[in-house]
Amino acid sequence: MLRVQSFESYMTGGTPLRIHVILGSRAAMLVDTAMRGYEGMVSQALDFLGEHGRSLAWIVNTHAHHDHMGLNSWVQAQTDAHVVSHAWSRRWIADPVTNFQEFVLGYPELIHDTPTVRKEVFATMGPGTELDLGLVGGEHFYLGDTEVEIVDTSGHLPGEIGLLIQEDQALVLGDVLVGLDLPMFHGYVDPHRYRQSLERIRELVVTGRVTRVMTSHLPPFRGPEDILNAIADRVQFVDEIRTMILASIHEQPGTLRDIWLMVSKRHQKRPEFRGLTMVAGHLAELVWHKEVSCHQGLYQAN
Repeated sequence: MLRVQSFESYMTGGTPLRIHVILGSRAAMLVDTAMRGYEGMVSQALDFLGEHGRSLAWIVNTHAHHDHMGLNSWVQAQTDAHVVSHAWSRRWIADPVTNFQEFVLGYPELIHDTPTVRKEVFATMGPGTELDLGLVGGEHFYLGDTEVEIVDTSGHLPGEIGLLIQEDQALVLGDVLVGLDLPMFHGYVDPHRYRQSLERIRELVVTGRVTRVMTSHLPPFRGPEDILNAIADRVQFVDEIRTMILASIHEQPGTLRDIWLMVSKRHQKRPEFRGLTMVAGHLAELVWHKEVSCHQGLYQAN
């Protein structure tokens, strides 16, 4: 029986946006709910469930970014399904204002609250929903003949999860395999945990538990070589960003703003809040490992 069905639309700029249905003999999961403006795509997923005579038991948000949980309340009102996600996501899923402020305005002296920024993020989220169950990885869901294991894929955000469908050797992911060719940094907030998550996925592949991967924005990965190459590309990307930041600080001390603008320019990316948070995460890691120090906002080599 077909256990995973994907539904696709396109965001402004041509980036794909996908949600996934995991179908069992007793019940089903909807993985992510997209965002306001994509009700048609989500309706297709709900119609698919109806055609197969399955009720929606779980709304699973891979993480709490606006394009993954914006229609939670809209779906829940129609299905009465339970909302689950990584435990860290609880506040962001419950309160769109908190989500917007912490996601976008973490550095208000550098990123300002403008109508353009609000339109991109805040306007795409519906009302908040309470998290019925917080996950951390290792949990199992049984949908009748289909077993789903939760995998910790944190790093893109402090909390993110993937879903391993045991019988199909399939892994459904959100954004842990970040897009590398976008006009802005897709990014991650914690380089250390991001590397750990990439290694965790690699282990699932080399041990034969995963042979195909479906994500929210990238084409499906089919076969171990395809998946391992994607992981290697992202490990290399993280290492390149770290090396670039460290070399810049050794050459000349700089502020967070200086380093963020430098990294954005050299990678030909728009200098916006996602890249800023990514650079800040690298700087925090370098300070933690005492490779650089920070005095009054100025980062310098130790």
